[in-house]
Amino acid sequence: MTHEAPPPWDSGLQNERTGLAWQRTMLSGLACGLLVARLLVDVSLALAVLTGALSLGATAAFGLAALRRFRLNAEALVGGGTLGDGRPVALAVLLLGLTALGGLGFVLLA
Repeated sequence: MTHEAPPPWDSGLQNERTGLAWQRTMLSGLACGLLVARLLVDVSLALAVLTGALSLGATAAFGLAALRRFRLNAEALVGGGTLGDGRPVALAVLLLGLTALGGLGFVLLA
């Protein structure tokens, strides 16, 4: 009597947790970017609009990349393939950088 060993992971749980973590990162980055844009309104309306628009754009790109990565990783985990690339990480760094530049603009102009 032989028992087949279970797979080393739950077929969806690992990827689901990672996807939820990327969503939290994306939403917190958006909140920080919009908060900085709100602070910039009193200093420079143009810089506030630019910061807010870039934050929204980076968050949208981040969300699409994270969703694509979620789907590709789900297929790779079940099929035994390789996992996705580093685009969501690069977009998270971009969003953080935009927020930091907006904050720097606030500090220098206020």
